[in-house]
Amino acid sequence: MENTDTFHILTLDGGGTRGIYTAQLLAKIEQTFQIPIRTCFDLVAGTSTGSIIAGAAVSDIPMQDIVELFETETPHIFRRRWYRIPLFLSKYPSQKLAQILAAHIPATPLDEIATPLMITSSEISKSEVHIFKSNYDSRDSEIAPTDKGVGLRDAILASCAAPTFFAPKSLNNWLLADGGLWANNPSTIAFTEALSTFGKNAQEIRMLSIGTGHSVNMYHNRRGWGFITGWGGAKLTSYVMSLQSQASANMAKRLLGENYLRINPEIDFWELDTLTQLSNLKSFAARDFEKNAEEIEAFLRRV
Repeated sequence: MENTDTFHILTLDGGGTRGIYTAQLLAKIEQTFQIPIRTCFDLVAGTSTGSIIAGAAVSDIPMQDIVELFETETPHIFRRRWYRIPLFLSKYPSQKLAQILAAHIPATPLDEIATPLMITSSEISKSEVHIFKSNYDSRDSEIAPTDKGVGLRDAILASCAAPTFFAPKSLNNWLLADGGLWANNPSTIAFTEALSTFGKNAQEIRMLSIGTGHSVNMYHNRRGWGFITGWGGAKLTSYVMSLQSQASANMAKRLLGENYLRINPEIDFWELDTLTQLSNLKSFAARDFEKNAEEIEAFLRRV
């Protein structure tokens, strides 16, 4: 596609195993329009499971391969420790996720990735946001710290470290957890980056934002609202991330208007580690692609 003033952004939400929805939707785009995702966008931003897909996209890995990764590898990633004591250990060992990423994602240093890439995480020892970036300059390094010596896999591991599900990632002098704690939908940070670093205005930006499902059946009224009995422990993490995604989408829509295309299916409450809904999520992605195909094609057009 020819370069124009139109600046195309792809943002990918977190959501654990529900990321198969995102991967399948992007696979349909690649297969239908016969073009790699990397060449469609000027900036790609991903959080948590979205960072895996974003990292694969900028590495020119076919999205169908990532669909197959979710199908074959998530049962191994989300295999509970048989000896786990819930109050003292994370639900799943991070080592298995690291091994699977090493088998599917290249160990490319961020400063060798040509496509502008943003991966969100949270620096929990200092209560700060943290954004990994590829080889483009940021004018806002205090808000968005970066270390271009970091490898793509390590940045993804940090972004995927959802509280209680995985242990935080220790990297250099940072202690990093899931970017979904503050940017589960990275639309607004990508919009800000387009303005501040790339010098674009809102009229020049088109953003395709893909969610991993908006739950319409998360909580019901009950008598007890303790951390475990009412709020559901780990469910609260999912709820906070879902609220952030919705808030970011609402703000991006107000900022970009018709230049913001958000695709996010309504689902029941499916936890970040739910394995039983992978085929349903693939079906939803195929359905939503068909529903939005013309608009997606127009969105990707360089005009």
